[in-house]
Amino acid sequence: MLDTNRRPEGSPTRVNASHFCSVSSQPIPTRVVLLAGPSGSGKSVLAARTGLPVLRLDDFYKEHDDPTLPRVPGSTDIDWDSAGSWDADAAVAAIAELCRRGRTDVPVYDIATSSRTGHETFHIERSPLFVAEGIFAADIVERCQGLGLLADALCLRGRPSTTFRRR
Repeated sequence: MLDTNRRPEGSPTRVNASHFCSVSSQPIPTRVVLLAGPSGSGKSVLAARTGLPVLRLDDFYKEHDDPTLPRVPGSTDIDWDSAGSWDADAAVAAIAELCRRGRTDVPVYDIATSSRTGHETFHIERSPLFVAEGIFAADIVERCQGLGLLADALCLRGRPSTTFRRR
């Protein structure tokens, strides 16, 4: 922007006035909407209906042979309903990279085999918002908020009988 107040030498001076103008060279910051709720609560359906890019937090589950997986008390079965069964650190890192760069490398997880079958690059283009949905999304709300990444956090709930039927 040119300052129209002329200096004594007669030449206008350049001033950075981007804070006065809604048009700026800075990109619109991307933020995440975290969508939590139990299995069968309708998270995936709602996320798809938003029309926003959707990051599936289920892809951050640990593999079946990971020694850090929690066990059901009194059993050798894996407790897949425990927050210890997924990699929250990797999920937050992916969300941060999406907000910063608009793309990130994410695992592709096969629930049927409880294993990662590869990786893919996830792009959100220039979207100012994206949804990250999963049963453990509520566990990363504070971290995302503290990092300045959070736009909103929603938790779906319903009657247990409805949730059970949807599973």
